[in-house]
Amino acid sequence: MKCSFCNLETKKKLGFDTLFAKKEDFYLCASCRKHIDINVSEVGEYTLYYFADYEFFKDEIYSIKYFGDVACAVKFKNLLDKFFSLNNFDLVTIVPANEIREIIRGFDHIEQVCKLCDVDYKKILSCDYRKKQSKLHKERKENRYHLLCDEMTLGSIKSVLIIDDIYTSGNTLLGCAKTIKEVYPNIKISFLTLSKVI
Repeated sequence: MKCSFCNLETKKKLGFDTLFAKKEDFYLCASCRKHIDINVSEVGEYTLYYFADYEFFKDEIYSIKYFGDVACAVKFKNLLDKFFSLNNFDLVTIVPANEIREIIRGFDHIEQVCKLCDVDYKKILSCDYRKKQSKLHKERKENRYHLLCDEMTLGSIKSVLIIDDIYTSGNTLLGCAKTIKEVYPNIKISFLTLSKVI
């Protein structure tokens, strides 16, 4: 069988437990299984889902974020498919890249991951220019986000999932959630990140 993340081919030993077992759609090799799961934690009133600690995914995330590495982005497709087979949300959106960074890189890396992995999402947020959170350390500030949609867009929405690449301090995701909650206080918001700094 091939690992659903790293594509490593693994042969299972023949036995009664494998001979009559149903073929799995989602399979992780021993190495990936040690690190990857659909992890769940609480961030204030919100639920955070993440696949692995940052150290395990950092090379893939770096390649996607700074070089637009399509092969690395597509590696997350099976994980995202599995996640969405287990969880439902009325609306999926992404943390917006600020315009200057998107112009410099030529793409929004989270948007690319979602497109390449067939995640149905809608951009509903924009943001002011901000310094990179990873460079701010203790001086991290609340980011300012703005809704791009009108009242008709989110009026009947009960649950929103916000996707980002890394959960570090939570400021980015909490800033996005706060912007949505100011206008739609009854919407249930959850977060999904590829990784979390532990």
